Amino acid sequence: MATLLCVWELGTDLGHLSTLRLPVEVALAQGYRVVMALKEGHNVRQVFGEWPIEYLQAPFRQHSSAGVSSPIPSFTHLLIRQCFDNRDELARYMRAWRDIFDSVLPDIVLFEHSPTALIAAYGCRFKKILVGNGFTAPPGSHRPGTPFLRFPTTASRSEVLTGLLQDDAEVLKLINSARSQFGLTELPNLNAIFGQADDCYLMTWPLLDAFGPRSGATYMGIEPPQSQSPPTWPAGSGSKVFAYLHAFPSVVSFLSDLRSCRVRAVLFIRQLPAEVRAAFEGNGLVFVDQPVDLNRVADEADWVINHGNHSTAAHFASRGVPQLLIPLHQEHLFLARNLERQGAAVIGYQDQDNFLGLISTLSKDPRYRHNAESTANQCDQNHNVAARTYIERSFLLLRNASI
Repeated sequence: MATLLCVWELGTDLGHLSTLRLPVEVALAQGYRVVMALKEGHNVRQVFGEWPIEYLQAPFRQHSSAGVSSPIPSFTHLLIRQCFDNRDELARYMRAWRDIFDSVLPDIVLFEHSPTALIAAYGCRFKKILVGNGFTAPPGSHRPGTPFLRFPTTASRSEVLTGLLQDDAEVLKLINSARSQFGLTELPNLNAIFGQADDCYLMTWPLLDAFGPRSGATYMGIEPPQSQSPPTWPAGSGSKVFAYLHAFPSVVSFLSDLRSCRVRAVLFIRQLPAEVRAAFEGNGLVFVDQPVDLNRVADEADWVINHGNHSTAAHFASRGVPQLLIPLHQEHLFLARNLERQGAAVIGYQDQDNFLGLISTLSKDPRYRHNAESTANQCDQNHNVAARTYIERSFLLLRNASI
């Protein structure tokens, strides 16, 4: 029996598990033993039910470097901030990942946002597949002499690029120093981290890819949202608005402005203080304690609000729904900027004092609905069937190649 190992190292979103659902379903149907080494396991039943899967705890960095609120200019700096910042720390995580590889003995490994695991896997003989959206499964190549995965928000001035190249060289030196402790071959460059993959399952669409559309890449769309209870809209004549958020610094101003604009809003806001909820309940605002059916929301809402997390924002983009996006992280901002360029979304910020203009714009300007529908036309709605077929062939080819 062939073995598929799925690993997930970074991030906290349920979407990381959701992107693994279709490949795991295909693997089980083909008779694979499936093992998952996951950063978080508390939502596995929600995504995978009682499927015959073996679960392990993934090694991951449980603290971040100082200055976590400052922007990250490139993937190199993400590695230092979120994965490791010295040789000995990286070596500990590498040893843990190598122990997992040695104990599971996989034929194929799926890597969902797992750069440290990929660093540990370089040179291993099992087949490797990247899976995720355009940010969590980034390109495996870049032009020589250019920085490694510079983020879209980072300036391209010559002094900035020179600094990024210097940082790349230092991080590559650190990685190879850690690998030398285990007698492992050196990475020739940082590009090899993702470039070693035998395949890539991009669970997004080209216009939403954080690093831009990739020539020759196979885009598979997103995993459809799971069925939930339908939304119950407040009575009245205002715009129907749905929000899927975490509490953020200016959430009180945001709620006040929603109420002032007389929308009919269904609000799912995690970690919202009880006293804030009590103060705004009613007058067109309804709070719910569980996510509602996002397909029904897409059918019924005039526009929606979220942070720009990929699974949620991409779902509404593919259904032609205008969005107010309030990014919490840079990854959210990259997706928000792509949708803003399409004219399908407006961007707010988590610390801004006033949202009245943004709310009024989405409620009154029909161009956003028109642009959102145009964006949806660029998202293939038959992606799930095509993605399954591609993954089935990919597993068979890689399995035969490893025999």
